[in-house]
Amino acid sequence: MRPDSNHYYPGTLGNQPIAVQFHAGSHYVALRLLEGYLPKDKIKLVNYGSPEQRFEAMMNGDVEAAAVMEPWIALGEKLGCRAVCEGHYLGAESASDDMDPETFQALNRAVANAVDMINADKKKYIHYMLDEIPEKYAKQLTPDDFYLPRLRYVEIAPYSQDEFERAYNWMVSWDLVGDDANYENLVSNRL
Repeated sequence: MRPDSNHYYPGTLGNQPIAVQFHAGSHYVALRLLEGYLPKDKIKLVNYGSPEQRFEAMMNGDVEAAAVMEPWIALGEKLGCRAVCEGHYLGAESASDDMDPETFQALNRAVANAVDMINADKKKYIHYMLDEIPEKYAKQLTPDDFYLPRLRYVEIAPYSQDEFERAYNWMVSWDLVGDDANYENLVSNRL
């Protein structure tokens, strides 16, 4: 929330515009978080695209709140904004069916190594996040501005049918996916 916002917890955001990127992590995590506080018909998400666009829409007062990830959270906090709720979501690898097994295994080993290296010294790798945002924002932050426990990286693991079913049923309840999708056609746990 902007420093001048009157909102201090998610339950006051009913019928207020909240910036997300439709059909991406910010959309799904915002719905998951807000549905614990508001009835579905009072959750008003609007599509603002990139994290930068969502952050700027919030700061300009075009929306009341924005779903963003690091480094935008650290920037907002440094500028006096406050988080009213926080969630984490599972990132998933994407590989085409025709990717050869050797390349796929090499990618998985690289990701596992990266997870270990980042978790051993998170502050050391924050500069990569700062490299991805416009300089006018990046120059306002240092690694000391980040709340390191918020950064969570875990090893690759299979996506279970149980996890799929929970996520799928939830997405159907929000009309985000057709009711004809199934685990066998969408998930390949080739670790």
